[in-house]
Amino acid sequence: MLVKDKELKKKVDVSEKDCLSRPCYWPRSDPGIFVQGRGYRSRGGKPLKHYICGNRAIHGCPIPKP
Repeated sequence: MLVKDKELKKKVDVSEKDCLSRPCYWPRSDPGIFVQGRGYRSRGGKPLKHYICGNRAIHGCPIPKP
């Protein structure tokens, strides 16, 4: 789900609406998917200009959520 981060002034792809207030929230620009020999490519046709929660993308959301 896309939620507007007031500090970043961009929409960030997170798992839940209240993720912005959690300590695990880490907004970062989406690097895309790494393909060996080709580098980073867009994720599913989306441009690389949007933001994601980096913690969710790398480690997954913590369970139980803080």
